[in-house]
Amino acid sequence: MKIVLYILMAQGILGCFDVFWNHEWKERLPGRLSAVREQQIHGARELLYAVIFVGLAWYSWHGWWAMVISGLLAAEILLTAWDFIVEDKTRILGPNERVLHLLLSMGGGAYVALLIPELLHWSALPATLQPANYGVQSWILTLMGTGVFIWGIRDTWSGVQLARLRDARDQHALAA
Repeated sequence: MKIVLYILMAQGILGCFDVFWNHEWKERLPGRLSAVREQQIHGARELLYAVIFVGLAWYSWHGWWAMVISGLLAAEILLTAWDFIVEDKTRILGPNERVLHLLLSMGGGAYVALLIPELLHWSALPATLQPANYGVQSWILTLMGTGVFIWGIRDTWSGVQLARLRDARDQHALAA
């Protein structure tokens, strides 16, 4: 399990760099009307990552709880795929962002693949969220989970605000 947590920490670092450098600094997504859907997807995915980071840092998901965390992982994968489609329709990604997305996808595949045997083991146990503690890894992932939770709320709010602005613009265009 520790290697899964190390990969998740790497995901957190790479994801943080992608958000701050590419989404915020270069592309300024929170202020672009064309980024409505992308911001909404980012917000939802970040909120899922917050639960995944903290949930795996402090708990073993036994019994049917293994299906809950599996569902969260599946939702994150689907959101990532959808994000790739939306990004390709709305903007041209630079080489830096393309490479980061490749590395993040590889890391995501690695941690999910390594987590599958653990999930299978957990699913055979009586249903409970069993407390776990991986020392400093748990605390680092908690810090990352808190940060990505805050950013998830921010990106979700940005998506809502951008949608309102877009809708107001469209209503104004119809009225004119």
